[in-house]
Order: sequence, then structure tokens, then C-alpha cells
Amino acid sequence: MQDIIEPIIHKAAVTSLEIKLRDTGLSIGDTAELHLNDDGRIAVYAIVARRGFLIRRRRLTRLGFLGPQAAPLLLPALRKGDYLRVRVVGLTPEHLAADGRAEMSISVWGNISHLLHKTRQASPEKGMAKPA
Repeated sequence: MQDIIEPIIHKAAVTSLEIKLRDTGLSIGDTAELHLNDDGRIAVYAIVARRGFLIRRRRLTRLGFLGPQAAPLLLPALRKGDYLRVRVVGLTPEHLAADGRAEMSISVWGNISHLLHKTRQASPEKGMAKPA
């Protein structure tokens, strides 16, 4: 049986960018990955172009982190190892940004029924009173 993936997060900003975006070779629509760090933060990784001496190598590199609002939505799926489709949906390199700070956003898609099932188990519905 195939699972249907639906949008979990339409657009989430990647904070604490650790690399200059203009040097990465990333573009909108590129694939990214999410990894759970030991400190509980969700790190965003992507395959970026690294320049060596006359050679461009592509490596999986940590770009930054998702904000704390994304953690409750994505932690169950990351801990369980569910498939998440992560794509770059917004990209403003440093040299194009008005304030000189790069901006990056991603979207996350996955099987939302697994996440809803966890939420329903955590908070059972209150019973309705029977009419007299």
C-alpha cells in the first residue's frame, strides 16, 4: 500500500544559516534533508557544491536549523523514521538581500495520517452528554 503525502509545513524559514548561499549552487526546488540533533533541534542538510582547487565537489552539508515551531510537527516523524519530502521553496542569497543577510525557506511533505494518529492518542476527545 502506498502512503499519500500531504503538506505538513508549506514554508518554514531556515535559521542560523552556516554557509553563504551564493556559493552553494542551490536553487528553488532542490532536495533537502532533515536530521534530528542530539540537542533536539532539527537541522537542514542539502547537497551543495564545494570548490576545491579546480574541482567542484558536491557534499551533504548542514545549512542551518528549523525554528522551534516546526519541532512539534516534525519530531514524531523524524523519531519514527518516516519519509519526509523536503524541498527548497525560497532562496535569497546575501548579495540580493536588502539587509545583506541570506534567507532560505523549505517545505515539508509527509504522511499526515501518522501525525494525526499520534495527536489523537495524546488528547482523547471528551464524551458528549446524552440528552435527557
